[in-house]
Amino acid sequence: MLELEGRKFGADDAGAWSGPQQQALAGWKSEGDMVLSRTVHFPARGVWYVWLKVSCPGPWPALITYDLDGVQPLLSARKDILVQPGTKAGWVTWSRFPGFRIEVNVDEPGEHVLRFTRVQGNAEIEKILLTLFFSAKLAGDTLDMAGDPGGGRADFPHGDLSIDGYRKDYHLPEVRASGTTYFVDPDAGDDGGPGTSPTQAWKTLRRVNAATFAPGDAILLNRGAKFDEGLHPGGNGTEAAWITVGAYGEGDRPRVRGMGCPGFALTDQSNWIVRDIAFTSDPEYRRDAISLEVSKGAPRARGAKILNCLAFDSGGDGISVGGNAGYDGVLVENCLTFCNLGDGIDVHGSTAKGSTRNVAIRMCTAYSNPGMAGIWIQSAENGLIERCLAYNNACVNIWTWNAVNVTMRHCEAFRGRPQRDAAGFDIDWGSQACTLEYCYAHHNEGDGFLLMGSGDLEYLGHTMQSNHNIMRWCVAEGAAPIDMGETFNHCKVYNNLSVASGARAHAFKVFGWPNDAKGGNGGWPKDTEVVNNIFIARDGAIGLMVDDYGTTQDNRWDHNLYRQEGMKRPLIRWGGRENGPGFWDGDKKTGSFPPAEYPDLASFRSATGQEAHGLEADPRLSGAGAGEYGRLPLAGSKPSAGSPVHGAGRRAILTPEWLAARRRHLTETGAEAWGIPMDPVPDDRDYWGEPPGGKFPIGPGA
Repeated sequence: MLELEGRKFGADDAGAWSGPQQQALAGWKSEGDMVLSRTVHFPARGVWYVWLKVSCPGPWPALITYDLDGVQPLLSARKDILVQPGTKAGWVTWSRFPGFRIEVNVDEPGEHVLRFTRVQGNAEIEKILLTLFFSAKLAGDTLDMAGDPGGGRADFPHGDLSIDGYRKDYHLPEVRASGTTYFVDPDAGDDGGPGTSPTQAWKTLRRVNAATFAPGDAILLNRGAKFDEGLHPGGNGTEAAWITVGAYGEGDRPRVRGMGCPGFALTDQSNWIVRDIAFTSDPEYRRDAISLEVSKGAPRARGAKILNCLAFDSGGDGISVGGNAGYDGVLVENCLTFCNLGDGIDVHGSTAKGSTRNVAIRMCTAYSNPGMAGIWIQSAENGLIERCLAYNNACVNIWTWNAVNVTMRHCEAFRGRPQRDAAGFDIDWGSQACTLEYCYAHHNEGDGFLLMGSGDLEYLGHTMQSNHNIMRWCVAEGAAPIDMGETFNHCKVYNNLSVASGARAHAFKVFGWPNDAKGGNGGWPKDTEVVNNIFIARDGAIGLMVDDYGTTQDNRWDHNLYRQEGMKRPLIRWGGRENGPGFWDGDKKTGSFPPAEYPDLASFRSATGQEAHGLEADPRLSGAGAGEYGRLPLAGSKPSAGSPVHGAGRRAILTPEWLAARRRHLTETGAEAWGIPMDPVPDDRDYWGEPPGGKFPIGPGA
């Protein structure tokens, strides 16, 4: 948390630092009576939430806008703070319209100028609080940071966020169209011209939207140009000759702001490439920045590539692809999507599973999208989310729902925020044959990794159980690093590291609840194997918690290593019932009972028969759970040469029989042509990309 002393507009005396940093900073600077600014050291990248203690003596409402470094990337009502007359030193956290938090986007850590501009009325800013913790609550004149997964720190270690995700230095080759190339220049163009050269360019997107383009054509917007109208051209490409929308010239990406419509929209159109453009729409109209949809009754569209684009500050999703009959073949690569009111990137089918298929999302970053996801694939078949970065998103940073064969790998997710799950990663309801591997979750307000089905519920004729899924070679840190619930059946969870800290924390938890009155939507996992994992419980955390029927139904724990550090509590809680039979009527307690508690692994093994080959030992990790940012190198999670994890794991986990059962969920759709694996890759690389050696380790690598 950063805490600044405010000043009246028109004063130029220095304000003093307070709060955990206690650093001397440049003072407030007054630029007349209208502008108040201050240089602030932001020690971390991300969206910082702003709390203002402000008064307005009247007689008129005060309207204040704000920016960082003179830039207002967030448009429309987002930037306006309205303070009613007669307000006396009250706290304000929302902008002019409900649903818009006051927030500043810090691209890079370091010194930035925070500036407030008085547009109308009289106002006095008494205090300013800034925090990365979305759920911070006021406690008097400061913020209660007790629930902050970062421990209330603003000076956490900061790695290289560009190791994965969107890259500024990513460049595509120049567009070379096989058909006609059209140019658009809002300054020098003329809609009455042919549009076929930079000197004869069209002027407006209205002219583009009035045309129907042929296979192989290209539409190029002048770099540095700004368009306050949406782009929704007509026509279809072919598999041999795609239609391309891109940029030409020098400078920044062209910016297309859709106002009351999406920035870019296609409906029932196939084989389009859109690249090198920044898209947005007016947030008040609740429209997507980029929208590629299939209308009801139309056939499945084929082929969509969204490359090196920005999608931000829209009233809907940043990038939304799919719906109804869905898309066949979607690539989203090196895109940055942030501060949309919906999801960051949402590729989906209709409610029928598998209507959209062959989806690859690579090298993308999504942050501060408060819808349902930073990045997700839902109601789809055969997908890949790879080398992506997601943070500050609700309800889950990166996940899949009601999908078949989606692989999420080499991704990082942190500071998942409410509402709902606030998780890093998730394999959720109705997901079959999905894989989470080589991923890193930390500092999330909810789960690090959430693994779950939805009971025995049937949805449009198919089960919402989650079957034959894998989580492996991952690193999880937080209060709830790994949670597994409901009907997550016939699955494998192996060779992961989970570090839990705090008296309310747990390294691995299995949960569930009874079926509802209709006989579905409840349950506990069955026939799921949890092996070769490291579970570290610190400062009063529990190593393993397994609720109710999770202890039976042929779920198996073995070859796991347990470690308690700091304040001692039971190592394992086994059985009991958290949620009684009245769960669905709002009564969790009646019919619930406490679990058995085991102080050590030996007593647990003796009582249950589980963990025949498990260890309770120090894994000798130099800095696990240190809260690093950046998926690599993460050296503190590597075991030292003398660690007991070396060679202590079980190798044959994905047996031929289990793999054969997994394949029964699959449909051949040509996914491998899009780089999407149909089968899990062999266990020949650990989290750090190194071979695990002849003897299999416990944990994510040796």
